[in-house]
Amino acid sequence: MQALLSYEKMTVVQLLEKLEDIPQATMYRHLKQLNDANLIEVIETNKVRGTIEKNYAVKKENVKLSESDIEHTSVEEHLRYFMTYQANLLKEFEQYANKPQPVQYKEDGLGYWQATLHLTNDEMNQFGKELSEVVQKWTEVKASEKRQARTFATMFIPQK
Repeated sequence: MQALLSYEKMTVVQLLEKLEDIPQATMYRHLKQLNDANLIEVIETNKVRGTIEKNYAVKKENVKLSESDIEHTSVEEHLRYFMTYQANLLKEFEQYANKPQPVQYKEDGLGYWQATLHLTNDEMNQFGKELSEVVQKWTEVKASEKRQARTFATMFIPQK
């Protein structure tokens, strides 16, 4: 899902190149499950050397959790979702870190940090809105040969 969310559309071949450690049969099985769950769709087909190549895309309207979904998710499910989120980030970081030398990290824009914000609920809502607007602006920039894909991940964890 994350790979498909990162790009407008992808073929099975492109997904296999991006997710190098996933066997082809597993990829097809996952795509079928995601398609059956109405989370992805085939948006384009092309005939390539006598076979049909499908381009898949995420049905973005079907992958957002509503406030009700969030409220009715158990603590155990939230923890599982969070661990999956973290595991995906770790895997992506590992794949990146194993390729270039550390001197390349700065040039590529690698960074990770955390900051504590002291905000009222209204300030937090305003911050979230502004951050969302900035991120939305930049996620609309289309992929090209000159652009390097970069993952931007964020989370908010209230401290008590």
